[in-house]
This record gives sequence, structure tokens and C-alpha cells, in this order.
Amino acid sequence: MSDCCTPGTGFPNASTMEQLATNFPVVWKEICMIQQAILAASSQCTPDGGQMCTTVGGNTPMTFIAGVDTVTVVNGGTGYFIDTPSISFIPPLGVTPGSIASATLTTNGGNILSVNMVSGGLGYQPVPATMSVSSVLGLNAVLEPLVNAAGQIVNVNIVNAGTGYVLGDTVTATRAILPNIAYVDAVFKITVVGVLGEIVAVAVLNPGSGYEDSVTTVQIVSTLNPLLPYPLGGSFIGSVTTDLVGTITGVVISNVGAGYTNFLPYLVITDPGTGATTVVTLLANSVASIAVTSPGTNYTIAATGTVLNPPTAALPNPPALPAVVTINTSVNTFGTNPNLYWQVWTGATTNKPIQQQLNSVLSYFKGLGYTIIIQTNPATGSTIQWKICW
Repeated sequence: MSDCCTPGTGFPNASTMEQLATNFPVVWKEICMIQQAILAASSQCTPDGGQMCTTVGGNTPMTFIAGVDTVTVVNGGTGYFIDTPSISFIPPLGVTPGSIASATLTTNGGNILSVNMVSGGLGYQPVPATMSVSSVLGLNAVLEPLVNAAGQIVNVNIVNAGTGYVLGDTVTATRAILPNIAYVDAVFKITVVGVLGEIVAVAVLNPGSGYEDSVTTVQIVSTLNPLLPYPLGGSFIGSVTTDLVGTITGVVISNVGAGYTNFLPYLVITDPGTGATTVVTLLANSVASIAVTSPGTNYTIAATGTVLNPPTAALPNPPALPAVVTINTSVNTFGTNPNLYWQVWTGATTNKPIQQQLNSVLSYFKGLGYTIIIQTNPATGSTIQWKICW
């Protein structure tokens, strides 16, 4: 056609359309539904306007997808819960806090934006590596390792020199953190002792590794079960700051993480169909409604559904009084097998009547001046869709 307002020479006349509608009802229904999609996608008719395209598939006789239409909640049941991310403070290794710290989280539905202290607790201060001297006669020496950011001991601070030590006595450092086979043990030597055997100088022969402080760390956990890591999201990193008595003063976030969304109860559909997605909404601890966000493909009228709690909720799951739902699937009232149309188009099978129907639709719209092609519907991989431009 010369433009969208002037029909071209290939425009079918009334008798041609009547013949299609009478002798080829599937073809005519396909044409009509494609034409409706074109009209819905068209902007105001403007001669010499830019090209427009639309994709048609999923609901016509030749492209039908049998998905989940709706889910009816027959009985909301009881015992359903939503899990949300919360935070747990893990004290330094071997430390039992004097009182437990607690905090709340601020998220944007995926990232953790801030940690808001409710109670700082007591006893969360860092625990450093320690040093001791193995000696026959020496007493009361107190040595303090000075550790760099890499966990190496770079110097020894003599807090109390003690008495009775000799140059051959052995100095040992003990890590504050968990052992690791990759760590290297530091090596020391007493280089100077005083007249009374007091330790005057200690040399670091090998700085070793893994001697950093044991500090309070954080873990994002389940609100329903704080002993379990939160099952959604990851990569959050935060550094805990404390005062001298071990009260937590805050958490400095260096990585906000991602995926820390609320974990809702969810619907499991039992059926050969696949790909349907839903969102469950609760009222108190009962299922109020279930929205279908993606219909999926190849679902049958025998589909059934079970609403489960998040895996962090208490057993049994589903709860003792589970919700009762009905899965309402779309029904192909056209009497066609859309997968067969795809098989014929791809050449996987030969069916002359089906091929003729596909060719009739192509010829009809090409005769009107449209550009039209057949594609595989990416939602199924086994049915067709039409891409038509004008």
C-alpha cells in the first residue's frame, strides 16, 4: 500500500473475505486477531509516517499458549509467614558478650542501605593476638605483638620485661582468629636481656601471617529463624565499630549486597506445564490472594497448586492448615494444535493443510502491503508468533 490511509491494489474484496471466513475459518480468525493487534499498536494515521512493527502470538488459533490464567483462593488456610532479612552480630572468636547487641535493617527491597543500632550490647571489642615466653626461670614478662593490616607481626612491644629470662628462651605468638593451613607462623628471638634477666629486646625473624585481631562480624539472617542465614540475597559486607567496653557503635557498609527481598509464601503448581510465576499476598497469616505474573506454557485443566511457607519457617511446610487453591488455565477453544504449526514452519513435519493455512495468512497481509514473517515464540520455543511491520 502507498500509505496507511490509501489501500493498495492487493486489498481483498468482500467476496474474497467472505470465502476466507466460510471455507477457512481458522485462517480467517487468525487474520482477524492479527488485524486487531495491528490496530491496537497503530498510532494516528499519518501519511509517510515512520515504520511500525508489532508481534502477535500466544492467543490466536495458530499461536495459542495454554498458560495459567488465574488462581482462586478457596480457603486461605492459616500458619503462613513472610520472612525478611535481619542482622546478627557474631562476637570475636571465643568471646561471650556481656549483653547481646541488636539492630534493624533499612533496605530498598534488594540492597541493604543501613544498619540501625537498637542495642549496642557489651563485650564485642576486638581480641588481639597474644604472645608468651617459654622459660625455665623467667617470670612475669608481658609482650604485645604489633600487627600490620596484612596480619603480619612487625614488632614486639615489651609491656613488662619480667625477670630471670635468658637469650635462649622461646617466644611464641598465638592467633586470635581461626587457624588456616595457609598461615605462616611468626618466628622471634630474644636478643637482649638485662642483669636481672629482664627482656630488653625481641627481634622478629619472620613476621608470619594471620595474626590480625579477631573482630565482631555480621551475618544477614532469617527473621523467622535467626540461626539460619537469610536464603535470599548475598554479598553484603559491613565492618563493626565498637567502643572501649565493647559496645557496638555502628556498622560501616562497604558492599550493600543484592537480592535481599522479602521471602513470601509461594505457590507450587503440579502439572506438565512450566514457567508460570505467581505472587502470594497474605492477610495476617492466611493467604488472601495469588496474582499470576507470568502464565507459563502447556498447562492443563488438571493443574493443582500447593502454597508453601519460606523454607526458614517452622515445620510442617505447608502448615497444618494449608490454603486451598484452584488453578484456572486458559483453554484452547479453537480446536487447533499450535505446536503442529510450529513444526510445519520449521520443517520438522509435513502437513499440507497446515502449510496452506500459514501461506494464506502470509499472502493476505503481504497483499495489503505489510511486511510479515513467522518467528519462534521465545516464551515457549515450540510455537510460532507473527512479526508484522507497516
